[in-house]
Amino acid sequence: MKNKKMKTLRAFFSETEEHNIDESMIAENLSFKSDPPNIIVLKRKAIRVFPDGRKVALYYADKIDKYVSIPYSDMMHNNKHLMQVQEKWIPRGNIGVMMRIVDSGEPALISFEDNLSVKIDVMTAQSIINLYDKVNSQNKYKIERMVNKDKNNFAKVAAFSHGAHTEL
Repeated sequence: MKNKKMKTLRAFFSETEEHNIDESMIAENLSFKSDPPNIIVLKRKAIRVFPDGRKVALYYADKIDKYVSIPYSDMMHNNKHLMQVQEKWIPRGNIGVMMRIVDSGEPALISFEDNLSVKIDVMTAQSIINLYDKVNSQNKYKIERMVNKDKNNFAKVAAFSHGAHTEL
């Protein structure tokens, strides 16, 4: 079987002598007015919230000169498929370890720069973190240095945090 190619509209009409059609009619026939556009841009005009909590957004499409209403739910609270993630910055070093101790509620080991390790209870970690959260950035840096350096400096920060915590 011979593979026949489809003729263009122009070629078809040029072969047919009985049809005397000008170029404007061919161009008009190629663009079908009944077909919708390939791309429709919707512009939101209004949002209506019903008493039962449902929301409907009203959009307008210029190309088709129509209004479209689309019901939707609150993306942050009602959608079960979205997960809300809370970010929390956790510093490196022993301050971060103590934040994890406070969050988990279980004691853990912290290591110092001199390679010694000490097990820290939740109350001590909580006391130091409370102090750390209340001071300015310069003092935060000093606390970080002291709790990472060695056991003696850590003990000084712990004693101060317990004293500062009880006085507040």
